[in-house]
Amino acid sequence: MEDMSLTLKILSTGRGMPPTVVTNKDYEKTLDTTDEWIVKRTGIRERRLCKDEPLLELALGAANAALGSAPERGGERPPVDMVIATSASLEYHFPPLACQIGTALGLNGPFCLDIGATCSGFVYGLDIAAHYLNAGSAERVLVVSAEKLSSVTDFTDRSTCILFGDGAAAVVAEKGDKPYFSHLACAADPENSLYARSGGKMVMKGSGVYKFAVSAAPKAVEAVLEKASLEAGDIDWFVLHQANIRIIESIINRLDLDPAKVPITLDKYANPSSVTIPLTLDLMREDGRLKPGQRILIAGFGAGLTYGASILEV
Repeated sequence: MEDMSLTLKILSTGRGMPPTVVTNKDYEKTLDTTDEWIVKRTGIRERRLCKDEPLLELALGAANAALGSAPERGGERPPVDMVIATSASLEYHFPPLACQIGTALGLNGPFCLDIGATCSGFVYGLDIAAHYLNAGSAERVLVVSAEKLSSVTDFTDRSTCILFGDGAAAVVAEKGDKPYFSHLACAADPENSLYARSGGKMVMKGSGVYKFAVSAAPKAVEAVLEKASLEAGDIDWFVLHQANIRIIESIINRLDLDPAKVPITLDKYANPSSVTIPLTLDLMREDGRLKPGQRILIAGFGAGLTYGASILEV
């Protein structure tokens, strides 16, 4: 259910990535695979993986980068009165990652909460931010997506370990002057297609995840475009969750999108779950593709099975 008066503007972006780069060639040393096989089936060439870096370190790197690039007031870092963290690979049952971030940043009493919507986490978190901002309950929200998927990855399973990476990315958002629209949903998963038990490793049934993704993502995109009374041609950028190049290509084909409007970042960063969308936004801002006033459609899909899409301006 949408309130047509919702607005949202992303003020700034930032990322915090571990320095260790693991290439497909590195996996050739330990797995029955090749660089050619991985690139052909996934589009991934390398990924960032943690060595000893804790999840909070990644999250703080992204948060500080986003806050540091936000418009300053009075020469000081802009105030934040709400922190939302998204992660599918938390290192603590409690306290919440958002509270750890708020404490480490020295923020004065922000409202903090975690979102566990896996690869759709950023889309869900930003939507919650939009509602709090428009309700007047917050003036500026820091949304941080942070993942250490290496902690739940079975590195003997070539079908999964080649896909995932670590990292963090963040945005600072406030109430804007242009409409914001969203469509969030969850599909049943009787086959338990993608899961990780507490203390265990990730298990994925690739065919089930693929079938869900190529169906659910287009549904979410079409639904949010309809809510906004827009067509695909009205969107400047389609920032999709970077799960697999075959999934992205299927979504492009099903929706008849202009491939030039669909940025790809998985070749260098693989799939760090909820991080992929804000990471892509930050990389686009850094290289100049992301410009003020552009209309962005973001879409996520992942375990749960969660999916959703939003239209906003930067």
